Amino acid sequence: MANPVVVYDGDCGICEASSRWILKNVPDMDVMSHHQYGLSYIGSVWLVTDQRRFEGARAVSAILKKADKSMFRALGVFIGLPGIHLIAVAGYWMVARNRRTISKMLGLNACAIPQK
Repeated sequence: MANPVVVYDGDCGICEASSRWILKNVPDMDVMSHHQYGLSYIGSVWLVTDQRRFEGARAVSAILKKADKSMFRALGVFIGLPGIHLIAVAGYWMVARNRRTISKMLGLNACAIPQK
């Protein structure tokens, strides 16, 4: 069985910082940009396992559940709960929609503007 793979937007400062966090805190999980995975575009973070693919807030929940610290695993379980998951989806969408601004505010690389 291959390690699960997190596929992220390689142009986003938040995604890059999150990927570094995953490599440090989630054992046996690989991380690659959508370009490395062979995609020209990705709309949200993916977690790809041998059995299935999780996207967005579900991927974040599944990633956190595999973290090495129990605090992060508990957070992953919490945001996956019915009702709470809907809030997590809305929060994920708001961050994704405003990622350029948030990246700049946090001093991270701002996302590249897509070329036509």
